[in-house]
Amino acid sequence: MTLVWTLGVCLLAVVASFPLTRALGRHAGWPLAAVYLAGVAAFWPAATRVLDGEVVTWSVPWVPELGLEVSLRADGLGLVFTMIALVIGAVVLAYSTAYLSPGRNLSFYLFMAFFTLAMVGLVLADDLILLFLCWELTSLASFLLIARSGHAGEAASMRTLLVTFLGGLTLLAAVVVMVAATGTTGLQEALAHPVWDEQPALTTGVALLVLLSAFTKSAQFPFHVWLPDAMAAATPVSAYLHAAAVVKAGIFLLMRFSPAFHDVPVWNVTLITVGLLTCALGGWFALQKTDLKKLMAYSTVSQLGLIVAAIGVGTEYALAAAVLHVIAHALFKSGLFMMVGVVDHATGTRDVRRLPELRSAMPLMFWTTVLGAASMAGVPPMLGFVSKEKVFTGLLETPGPAWTGWVVLVAAAAASVLTFAYCAKIVLHGFVDGRGQERWPEDQPLHATPPALGVFAALPILVGLPLALVVAVLDVPLDRAVAAALPHVEPETHLALWHGVNAELVASLLIIAVGVGVIVRRHRLLPALERDTFSRDGAGVIAALVAPVARAGMRLALLVRADSPTRHVAPVLVVLSAVLGGGSLGLLLTGRLADQHPGLDRWSDGVAFVVILLGAAGVAISQSRLAATVSLSAVGVGITVQIFALGGPDVGLTQLLVEALTILMIMLVLQKLPLRFGRSPRLGQRAALTLAVVTGLSAGLGAFALTGRRERSDIADYYLTQGPEITHGYNVVNTILVEFRALDTLGELTVLGMAGVAMVAILSTVRDRFLDPPAEHDPSHLPQPDIALREPGSAAHRAIHQAWGNAVPMQLLVRLTAPLLLVISLILFWRGHNSPGGGFIAALVGSTVVALVYLSSARDQAVGPARLPVLLIGGGVAVAILTGLWGLVAEGSFLAPISGDVGPLYLTSALLFDLGVYAAVLGLVMEAFNLLGATGGRERTRERADESVEGELTGPMDSARGETPAELADRDTALARAHAAGVPEGPDPQHKGRVGRRTTYLAHGTPPGNVADPEEDR
Repeated sequence: MTLVWTLGVCLLAVVASFPLTRALGRHAGWPLAAVYLAGVAAFWPAATRVLDGEVVTWSVPWVPELGLEVSLRADGLGLVFTMIALVIGAVVLAYSTAYLSPGRNLSFYLFMAFFTLAMVGLVLADDLILLFLCWELTSLASFLLIARSGHAGEAASMRTLLVTFLGGLTLLAAVVVMVAATGTTGLQEALAHPVWDEQPALTTGVALLVLLSAFTKSAQFPFHVWLPDAMAAATPVSAYLHAAAVVKAGIFLLMRFSPAFHDVPVWNVTLITVGLLTCALGGWFALQKTDLKKLMAYSTVSQLGLIVAAIGVGTEYALAAAVLHVIAHALFKSGLFMMVGVVDHATGTRDVRRLPELRSAMPLMFWTTVLGAASMAGVPPMLGFVSKEKVFTGLLETPGPAWTGWVVLVAAAAASVLTFAYCAKIVLHGFVDGRGQERWPEDQPLHATPPALGVFAALPILVGLPLALVVAVLDVPLDRAVAAALPHVEPETHLALWHGVNAELVASLLIIAVGVGVIVRRHRLLPALERDTFSRDGAGVIAALVAPVARAGMRLALLVRADSPTRHVAPVLVVLSAVLGGGSLGLLLTGRLADQHPGLDRWSDGVAFVVILLGAAGVAISQSRLAATVSLSAVGVGITVQIFALGGPDVGLTQLLVEALTILMIMLVLQKLPLRFGRSPRLGQRAALTLAVVTGLSAGLGAFALTGRRERSDIADYYLTQGPEITHGYNVVNTILVEFRALDTLGELTVLGMAGVAMVAILSTVRDRFLDPPAEHDPSHLPQPDIALREPGSAAHRAIHQAWGNAVPMQLLVRLTAPLLLVISLILFWRGHNSPGGGFIAALVGSTVVALVYLSSARDQAVGPARLPVLLIGGGVAVAILTGLWGLVAEGSFLAPISGDVGPLYLTSALLFDLGVYAAVLGLVMEAFNLLGATGGRERTRERADESVEGELTGPMDSARGETPAELADRDTALARAHAAGVPEGPDPQHKGRVGRRTTYLAHGTPPGNVADPEEDR
């Protein structure tokens, strides 16, 4: 259970990050760092067992029917990478308390905790599916952390997401092939399966897929371009993700799959070649950079290449060296990244050409940076020296002829010269040379370095010195890690700072000697390299690759443009006609259709067909939008009659209610549109007619070919016969929706909720600017109440005045029918498990009350409180999810039905699930009426929502004039008499200039409303 507790603590950090950040701002890093250390404490019992030679596992059934489990495993690899994620994460969070600017920084700590949870889940996963999910979550978390960095991080985050998700696709393909080839999703079982020895071609293919996946995360050539591009993120993000976490995920993946592929030739050759090439290119590009953070990014690319080459050798010694260098790199690189943040904080720049001489001004930071750079360069007595020596030794064991190892060692040593050179550039150009001293005013002091900034930046670097002196303490962890990567060996690692004079030591001395020569001539050599020769910015490379693909995708998207109904519908109908009509006609002509069951032809079908045909024809030929809507409702009624005739009361009632509510919503939209359609080109009409006839005939042939020609399916028999016994419910439609296929319904409910939220976000923004008619006197639009009330004496004003009288009978009707409909809605909800009904149908009946209340109002106004629809939608989805979690906790399966007797009643969790459906549907319909129907500013809509039906009957005050309907009628009469007497209609003093100002507000994007005080409407 210690593994579960470790993940639980990481999850606690995610949950606690939001309230802690709201309460403490940037200082929330302190308690979150403590939570990370608590995660280390929770993991420690498992760590001690792993160090003793055990393997700690935990699993719980996930999908028992498919044999899937959530499996966790802590071995040597899991131990090393978990400790790196948690310990370095705690240090970075503490550093962030001083680095971040004052403020809430809500997203930073949330996304950091989310990433740590995904990373720990990845390194502890013992299931291929869980490993893939956590792999993708790390990509998503890194995208979010980069994207939150403002405008500079937007494009960089998208490019990072593109590259890492490409690796996710290749990993998905590898996982699918592995599961199919081995018959298990267990990671260890799949890696130990004999198929890898029996089928070399399959092994090579899967190995290449895993390589590509790991290369995208570990920034290997040619996928290295994303990591420097991602330096747009804040320095703590770079220190954690790009030095100790996300890039280490790619390294972990290679080591985790080493048991199956360590001796596969394509694995060895590709890793060694690409690793050394990446090491050299990263070092060269790092030397060219003048931005210290970009330099660090390319140095990370270089160091990761060296680790990948060691993994490619695949021997016991080489893998131990790779693990040791992973530990050393996590320490010195995270510290150096944070040191760059200290320099940036003190000087306001990271450009070595603009930095003053910092050695005397920041002596502690200078010497700490010297130690970190020495570790990265492989200078004794730092831990980086020990790890690089061991990597060189491991490279000598490269598979192949004896000379192969020497060639690889020489190539690695040559690349390490570049490493030494860019480490010297960090120290000398960053702290000693002061190339920008002349640009730095003498009276401009450096910003003081907060203690937390300097202490926690130095901590990982300083740990490397004593750890190198007692490096033997890492023997056991390395042995356990190598045993996990090579299960068939019993490694015995013996680490020491001094191994005597050997080839590796000679190589290190030569590297240092050449590096010292570079230092001596740095003033001429290094600036000459800053011309970016032989390198191209990663953003430009990705843009050059993505641009043609994006253009091709745009051309394809134009074929089905959603804003062009012809382009959107025509391709779909053409394909439908070709597939359905062509296939059905072929079956009919070849005589391969089975006989239809008798009794399928009824006279009522002909009646419904005629009604539907006439309604469809009316929609097609109507020039009036109102006439087309009425004709469309006739089509819906015909379909409803057909469904009822076939004996489907549930579906028929649903169709009838949906049809009624849809027509009402269409009428709401018609208020904002011209009364008549525009004239279509004659050629377009003929093409549309031809397509409609062909599609109709194809659909008819398809219905004829597919209806009533086979027996009832086994799954249908199962639902009908076993459903009542399993669910204790006799309404098979409802039991399928809320029990057998509840997960599908939950997905549809979630989509419904997303649609509601999107409708709020979009329509509440554009309604006043785009849906209200731009010309208030445009006769082609329906009368708008808010405008008409400002124009006394106009035809629109008189129409609105008459609406007050017409609304009274409807309001009286609502008083009688609304309670009855609510009772019917509750009855349908309660009886839905055993008789026609259910949460969806009941919600539609309840929604008719909303429609009636809206229609009974003489004005377009919101129904209910403004926030109620969103609360209903969110609450409904939450109730459905909580019901599923209840089943998971109680029965071990998400959405598992729970039932029992409560007094004289037999209740089931499906009733609670149906309640969530009811609330979400009701909220969506209410939101649609409020957004599509209510006009004017949001504040005024809220004010109108507070007015009761009784207030309307007694005559509420007009918001623009302060007049009741009776007073408006008197003023209309006076204006009419004045007009008959020949008195000209001048502008109403109280309305003078109001229409013009409203038009001005529309042009500038300000919501219309009470124009006497526009700020109040906002």
